[in-house]
This record gives sequence, structure tokens and C-alpha cells, in this order.
Amino acid sequence: MTHKAAYVKAQGQTRKHHCHWPGCDQQVPPAMWGCRPHWFAIPKPLRDAIWRTYKPGQEVNGTPSQAYIEAARAVQEWIAEQPKKPESPQLF
Repeated sequence: MTHKAAYVKAQGQTRKHHCHWPGCDQQVPPAMWGCRPHWFAIPKPLRDAIWRTYKPGQEVNGTPSQAYIEAARAVQEWIAEQPKKPESPQLF
């Protein structure tokens, strides 16, 4: 396991922080981008960009790099381009 992976896995829920997938309220440790299902819904090249540009501690000091911000923006743009699933019909 790399130093970065060990760092992220060791981080706990230190403050309120939810998954970055739009509409997901699942709480995740601040060192993580999002919940497991949404993280793995992102194409691997985009996940790799997030991982490559993430610097341990950026979630503590609030200073993500410009490269990380651009990678996170690319993920949000990809999510926005995905077809929306129809809502489940309401049952009476």
C-alpha cells in the first residue's frame, strides 16, 4: 500500500463532509472524494486524475492544488453529461 493510500484509509470522519456526487448526502471522511458506489461510477481515467492530484492533508488545510480542482471539475462535468435516470413512480 502506498503512503497516500494508507493516509486516506486511516482518516476518519473528522467533520461533516458528504460525497461530491450531486444529490448524494452520504457522509465520507474528508480525505475521500465520495462514497464507494459513486467513486467507482466515475470512469477510471477521471478517478486516476483525482488520485494523482490529491495531496494528503489538503482536506485539512483547505488548499487543494489547481490540478486537483481541474480534475474535480472534469468529474463534475462528466457527471452532468450522464443521462438522468427516471425517478421511481410514487406509490399511493
